Amino acid sequence: KQYFGGDNIGYLDIALGSFLGWIKAVEKFAGVELLDEAKVPNLAAWVDRFCAHPAVVDAMPDADKLVEFAVKHAASMKALDAPK
Repeated sequence: KQYFGGDNIGYLDIALGSFLGWIKAVEKFAGVELLDEAKVPNLAAWVDRFCAHPAVVDAMPDADKLVEFAVKHAASMKALDAPK
């Protein structure tokens, strides 16, 4: 089957797929490969199919923008924690 629920995207695909933007951002930020095709080929293939689906393509956040957001957010949190 192409997706967890069968031949079409289902609830589980959407639930797991909603984390993919951040997973890809963590991969870029930390320099690690969490969805390694050699280690988890079926999951990596599902990620590619899910992200390429017409219903998902325009909704998937850009990993670079998420990394930028995380860096900015971390800097602002550090500024709040700085001793006064």
